[in-house]
Amino acid sequence: MALNPNILGTWQVDLSKTTGLEDFARVMAFTPERTERYRNLDYAVTVSQEGDAYKIEVDFKGAVPNASYTLKVGETIDYKSVEGYTAKLTLTVENGQPVETYVYTEKNISWKVTRKVEGDVMTAVTTVGDATLTQVLNRV
Repeated sequence: MALNPNILGTWQVDLSKTTGLEDFARVMAFTPERTERYRNLDYAVTVSQEGDAYKIEVDFKGAVPNASYTLKVGETIDYKSVEGYTAKLTLTVENGQPVETYVYTEKNISWKVTRKVEGDVMTAVTTVGDATLTQVLNRV
């Protein structure tokens, strides 16, 4: 199953609309410094399609190295985090929405990111344990 084409394009995070960061940081065992770094992490995501694969490019505006990866629906790839650890990432589609499932075996933790696009606004909801982190991104 393919992703809805309305997800293609470039999306800029609106840091003022992020909610749930403290709960997310608690469940992920972030230090106060790491939590603050995430609170201020300005980025843009570009999603493009190449055949049956999706290319994801993340521009962190110089705060940390940019990231780029290519994945297909249903396949699992190695995903390198901002901190440099590697998790397994699988892209699926649920109710027409892309769902990213991350499994970080070293810390025995996993989380899901569900993305929903309405017009020029993408809402990314990350769930891990009892925490929910919501981020809003605007099409640019």
